Amino acid sequence: MSKDPVVQFGVFYVLLFPVFGSAPSPTNISVVCHNFVNVLYWNYSNPTEQLKFSVNVDPYESDSQTVDTTQTYLDISSYSRDGGDDYFVSVTAHDGQEKSESVSIRFTYSKDYFDENKHKYKCSLDFPAVNTSVHKDVIEASFQHPFLLHQQNILKQEFMYTVTLDEHRVLYSCFEDEELCIAKIHLNQSADGQCVELKFKGTIAGIPSFTYRNICVSKQMPETDKTGLITALIGGGIVTLFIIMGVVRLLWRKIFITPQGLQSLIPEQSPTIQPELTDVSSMTSQ
Repeated sequence: MSKDPVVQFGVFYVLLFPVFGSAPSPTNISVVCHNFVNVLYWNYSNPTEQLKFSVNVDPYESDSQTVDTTQTYLDISSYSRDGGDDYFVSVTAHDGQEKSESVSIRFTYSKDYFDENKHKYKCSLDFPAVNTSVHKDVIEASFQHPFLLHQQNILKQEFMYTVTLDEHRVLYSCFEDEELCIAKIHLNQSADGQCVELKFKGTIAGIPSFTYRNICVSKQMPETDKTGLITALIGGGIVTLFIIMGVVRLLWRKIFITPQGLQSLIPEQSPTIQPELTDVSSMTSQ
C-alpha cells in the first residue's frame, strides 16, 4: 500500500464522504422579520422521503437551540423572542445518512448590532397607529406606547420619537405607563386650508420605526372685530330704551296730568233723582 500521505488523505476523505457532505445544501435562505414575527425560508433542489432539515438558532446573548422540520420554512419567533439580540441561524439538510453543508443567515431588530457587512436583512417594527385631530393652529397626534402593542419586555422603557413638519423636527418621549403618547404640533399660517405631511420616527431599545400621516387642515374663517357689533347693539338698546321712556312719559302726561285724562279715569255716574217734597197739611177736626 502506498505510503504517500496525500494518497492516504484522499482515501480517508473518500471513505468519509458518504457520511458527511454528500447531500445537497439548501439554497436561497432568507428571513422575514417584522413586528417580532420571524419566519425563515429556504429552497431545496432534491427532496426525498427521508429528507429533513435541522435549523439552529444561535443568539448572541443566550444559548442556541436546534429544531428539525421537513418543510422548507420555519417560524422561529419562539426561538428569537428577544428583539434586542442578534441571531445567527443555520440550516442543514439530512437525507438518511447523508448530511449537507449548512447555510446560514444573520438578522437583528437592533441597530446596535446591525452591520451591513454581516446582516443581509434588517428587521422592522411598525410605528404605532397614529390618531390625529386639528384644533385651530395645532395638530394633536396620539398613539399607544410600543410595549402595549407588542408586550415585549425589551420595550418597557422610554420611547423617543420625532415629528417632522416642513423640515422642522421636534423631539418627544413617553413611557409605557402612560395611557397614550401625545404630541402637539403647531401649524404655520401657510398651512391654513392646505394638506401637510407629518413624519414620525421613533427608536426604542435600539429598534427604529417609522410612519407618516397626511393631514388636511380646514380653512379657518378670519375672526371679525366684534367691538363694532357690541357698540351697535349697546347703542341700539339705548335708543330703544329712550323711545320706550318717551312713550311712557307721553302716556303719563296724557292720563294723569290733563283734566280730560283724569275725567277719563272717573267712571260716569247717573244723576240722582231726588224725591219730590209735598206739603202735608195737618187736618184738624171740626
